[in-house]
Amino acid sequence: MTDSTWLNRDRQFIPGKELFRSERSFHLLAYTASHSQLLMRSIGQPDEPGEPETTIDLLFKPAAVVKISTEYRGLAIRCATEAESEQVKADHAGMYFGRDDRVFVLESQGESDYVVAMAVGWTEGILGRTQQSFFNNFHPARPVVWPSRPLSGVDAGLDIASAQELVEALSAEESGTIRRERHRHVYVVMTRTIRPDGPDVTGAGVFLTRADAEEAQAVITAKSVDCWIEELPVAL
Repeated sequence: MTDSTWLNRDRQFIPGKELFRSERSFHLLAYTASHSQLLMRSIGQPDEPGEPETTIDLLFKPAAVVKISTEYRGLAIRCATEAESEQVKADHAGMYFGRDDRVFVLESQGESDYVVAMAVGWTEGILGRTQQSFFNNFHPARPVVWPSRPLSGVDAGLDIASAQELVEALSAEESGTIRRERHRHVYVVMTRTIRPDGPDVTGAGVFLTRADAEEAQAVITAKSVDCWIEELPVAL
């Protein structure tokens, strides 16, 4: 079962009201410049042996101002009081704030941070191993590519794995339980040849860098074969 909450209405934001509380640990997972989305995550241990762990994805959108830590041990989120809201906006006097920009106070272990955003929401449930988040799902109306990042759009690359991580993933024994939270891209050289029964589209090779793929593409194209490169994510 997946539980979701999304808050973006005036009546939901009473000054000083607590919106969310959890004793679990949360960490910064992703930020994307597209719609200024800020995503935090908690992965909890099951209450009973044999039960799957659950994931909580917590999203602020669009985030205009952010003052947060990379990790929290226990987290409460509440609406700022009027005085707190005025102080935060005064500290950022050079910015324009619309009427729907709200100050959310993040509290953990006696410390306070804040995010200024129009909305906040969270989802808790069992996240598939190759599913990057509850807020970026595969949808057939979009380009038919499996989501490789927790958030759609231009991001800060927080989830891109290093080359060393890729090597370790390729050499490690297969694991049926490890979370696939990071990724690298591979470059597939595709070819199309026309045969009597129709076009034959095949993958000629998979390369770890675009430079290698372009070199192979040049060789194949020189043979008068229709050829192009497709960039695909590999979940690690």
